[in-house]
Amino acid sequence: MWNGNKTMTKGSSAQKRAKSDFFAALETSLRIYGPARDMCRYDGDSFEGSTYQPNVAAKVVGLAFLGAVAAWEDFLADVYLGYLSGYVAPNGYAPELVSGRALNKSHARLLAAGESRPGEAERKMRWNNFRWIQALSRIHFKGGRPFHLVDEADIKWLELSVIIRNRVAHNSDNARRNFKNSVNRLFHLPQNSPLPRGFSPGQLLIVLLETNPEL
Repeated sequence: MWNGNKTMTKGSSAQKRAKSDFFAALETSLRIYGPARDMCRYDGDSFEGSTYQPNVAAKVVGLAFLGAVAAWEDFLADVYLGYLSGYVAPNGYAPELVSGRALNKSHARLLAAGESRPGEAERKMRWNNFRWIQALSRIHFKGGRPFHLVDEADIKWLELSVIIRNRVAHNSDNARRNFKNSVNRLFHLPQNSPLPRGFSPGQLLIVLLETNPEL
């Protein structure tokens, strides 16, 4: 027989741990970012303004950001699959399930993917695509809550984070093209405008935080 109180306690602890792990990863990224940021300061208009050769520092910033984005995706996966398993947040919140709860997170992943094989289910998960998560949430949770409560403006920042992460992770033509197009949109430049020579994801992150301290 299902023990509701035991499951609620287990679920609350799991969701709380997912949140604490995410914030711990962010703290680590910030500790890496701080010293690297001090090594290289850019002017938001010219992408210049430092006599220090910034390439290494900018790469460190990009790698710190990559870690933060990976932690965010892990957090989304843990929380989503936890909710699908009937887990509640530490404050007692749980979305209303459209159908019955999964047996556990492993079973929840199979349900979310529509797969019977764990390896195939994992490959189908797209935790880096928040619009996919929102679409999936409408299948599992009434009204897609809480994932459909995220503002469109925030979703666009999440999409940009994936583009930056991809550019940090590899040097494919697609990653470079998406990064260039995103930079030009951010700074209201023509789409085909070339980036400053050597302009990297780390340099973009520094510029964004310098010109948008609320981020």
